[in-house]
Amino acid sequence: MKFCHHRQYMGMTFTQDGPVAAPAPAPAPRSTGSGLAIAALVVGIVAFLTGLVPILGTLVGLVAVVLGIIALVKKQSKALALTGLILGGIGLIVSLLSGLILGAFAGAAVDAIDEQTNVTTETVPATGTDTAEEEVATADGTRESPLPLATKVTSTDWEVTISAFTADASAAVASANEFNSPAAEGTQYAMVDLSALYTGEGEGSSMLVAVDYVTADGTVISAWDNLVVSVEPQFGLASLYAGAADTGKLVFEIPSSADGLLRVTAGAFADDVFLTLQ
Repeated sequence: MKFCHHRQYMGMTFTQDGPVAAPAPAPAPRSTGSGLAIAALVVGIVAFLTGLVPILGTLVGLVAVVLGIIALVKKQSKALALTGLILGGIGLIVSLLSGLILGAFAGAAVDAIDEQTNVTTETVPATGTDTAEEEVATADGTRESPLPLATKVTSTDWEVTISAFTADASAAVASANEFNSPAAEGTQYAMVDLSALYTGEGEGSSMLVAVDYVTADGTVISAWDNLVVSVEPQFGLASLYAGAADTGKLVFEIPSSADGLLRVTAGAFADDVFLTLQ
């Protein structure tokens, strides 16, 4: 019978047949860490807190979801990764919903503003030459293509009609009040007769209807730019309910050339309409 004797020395095993190498120890398992899981959690919390901010919440929430999925695939901390993923998903969904709601409100606001600014015009049929009738038919109420003086300007809340323009109303202004001073050299007083019918809801003020004189070089002259006592009845001081109208006069101090236009704004948010002086 053969006996096998062995000894170990410095990690080597010695037997009768010679030294035999000892098996190498198994390597310690490498830790995958939790960096991505922690990042997913932190970004998820930020996404949850910024969910009501449409663009920011969407972007941050998407990043949190992606980080959470990658952390789970790499078998990092499941609790941290799942928490971050869920919070990011909530922030993402809330952000998308808030964006849709804000978009709907913004669209409604734009529609309301468009309705307030929209203006229509109704022009008295032109008489005279074919050329004059063609010019009226193609006019659009801009400064470059004004409409005739008698055009009715209609907005959401008002129907404004100018019945007359008096280029030289100096005598009327002088007789309105003895303290009214004469117009400055190179200018003269002009007067507009107009009526504004209120068609809106609740109570309205004719102060919201503006008529200005625009000179040939583009200078805007308001009836409130001069200090004279206006000819009665003065327009623009009435409070009205639907169906009532303010009819009166406005006085402007204009250049003596009297070659400008009238600008009608039928309400605070209405588009401007330009009219000729005749």
